[in-house]
Amino acid sequence: MYARLGPNAIVTRVWHELLRPEHKVGAPRQFWIGIPTCYHFGRGDGDLSEPTNVEYPGGDQAGAEFWEDWWQRTRLPLPPALDPQRPGLKNYEVRRFHQAFEQLFKGYDTSSMELVEVGCAQSVYLPYFAKNYGFKVAGIDRSETGCGRARKILEREGIKGEIYCADFFAIPPELVGRFDVVISFGVIEHFKRTAEALRAMAKLLKPGGRMFDDIPNFTGVLGRYQKLLDRHMYEAHVPLSREKLAAAHREAGLEIEVCDYFMPVCLEVINVERWPRNLLYWFTIRSHTAISRAVWFVDDHFVRLPQNRWTSPFIYCVSRKPLHQA
Repeated sequence: MYARLGPNAIVTRVWHELLRPEHKVGAPRQFWIGIPTCYHFGRGDGDLSEPTNVEYPGGDQAGAEFWEDWWQRTRLPLPPALDPQRPGLKNYEVRRFHQAFEQLFKGYDTSSMELVEVGCAQSVYLPYFAKNYGFKVAGIDRSETGCGRARKILEREGIKGEIYCADFFAIPPELVGRFDVVISFGVIEHFKRTAEALRAMAKLLKPGGRMFDDIPNFTGVLGRYQKLLDRHMYEAHVPLSREKLAAAHREAGLEIEVCDYFMPVCLEVINVERWPRNLLYWFTIRSHTAISRAVWFVDDHFVRLPQNRWTSPFIYCVSRKPLHQA
């Protein structure tokens, strides 16, 4: 594609795709995998509460108060809908994950299935799955503020869906064994007892149902970088390798279909939302964006870069609940 362009055209394209500023104060990013690790938002005073030391089910490293405080401090407007057809590097994450979901649901009649998202606060994923695959969607989250925003997004997108404000360790009886697919983005890495959290989530599945979960990869370079920039935010996570994530699913009684690293690089998983909104904050945000897009530019147009333990930003796992398991 770029071999046909002259030097000036290439420079212009690189500026447009990689370096042109797009982020406005208080505006959420278009896409994220793993809240709160990738959204750049907040009240802007850098005083988000720290993870609590209170013991929660599954060994939650953050706690309910942390998440409710997080969503109360999140600025409007609500994030825009995900559009996997939109071109450009700004939308590269969306397209890559859309490709993965196309493979995941290939050959399935998803229009007759029910999907639930665990940790659905301010979810842009529920409308995506409803529009692109025809799922009947629902979500569960323990933040009342986050649930309210998820309902507003569904309403804005014209999607019917049910949002339950509840802890997934205490699932409402009507949801047990109801769903064909359970998804979560950036949830289970907040629990010290990972298998216990997965076992609780699996109760939502029908026998034979499938689970997709995605977490930030904090076992490589990005984890050390997050720890350097904000140790408290790092300690709200349990760093899990691909092998440990797969082992936790097996311990929870789930059968692994695939578990792997995803994408070559994304510095935008690094969370600095507790920083004051000064020059250093904005320089860090812009730098993360520019470096990530430079890598995506190569990955998208020239050569597919390897997904690996050290630099990949995400780990995902697809598993299945055994047919014999109630």
